[in-house]
Amino acid sequence: MKLYMTANSPYARKVRILARELGVADGIEDMAINPRDPETGIWALNPIGKVPALELEDGRVLVESDLIAAWLARGAGDDTWLGPRFLGDTERNALLGLANGALDRGMTARLEEARPGAEDTADVIEKNYAGIRRIFDAAEQRAVVRPDPDYADIALVTGIDWIALRHPALDVHASWPGLSAYGAELSHRPAFAETSPKG
Repeated sequence: MKLYMTANSPYARKVRILARELGVADGIEDMAINPRDPETGIWALNPIGKVPALELEDGRVLVESDLIAAWLARGAGDDTWLGPRFLGDTERNALLGLANGALDRGMTARLEEARPGAEDTADVIEKNYAGIRRIFDAAEQRAVVRPDPDYADIALVTGIDWIALRHPALDVHASWPGLSAYGAELSHRPAFAETSPKG
């Protein structure tokens, strides 16, 4: 299988961590591409034009990180990370929703920062920063390292790391020391360390 991704994509990182934790990463080739460049062929594989996209051995392509994650977990027959136990747990789903919301807010702010000359850029960025602050305030109350981490933990650590990298003005580690400690503890796991975003 081939996973079309960028090295620092937080959405692709969720899948890459899970594949390692499930023990299926050796069967997946990471294909680093620029999703904005049609010459890569990614638009033909994934008309959405975003990463990650997982090309299966039979040529079918799965898109959207959480759907890819569910497919991998089901294929691996491993309910530890993402399975009936997780899907039926309201608290874990709430934490996953917060993590995904933080990533979406952070991505919107990043795209806005790259949009030159717009009159409302500062307002749009601040609205999304305010959303991230609310989300991280709520997540800090819920984020506890457990003996059996799951996909919600993967998503939240991915969000913490990526937002700390891409939005230093939020000063994630100083502003949310509980989240920072939680992320640091899980980041000792090899799957997290091997996929850590680079500056």
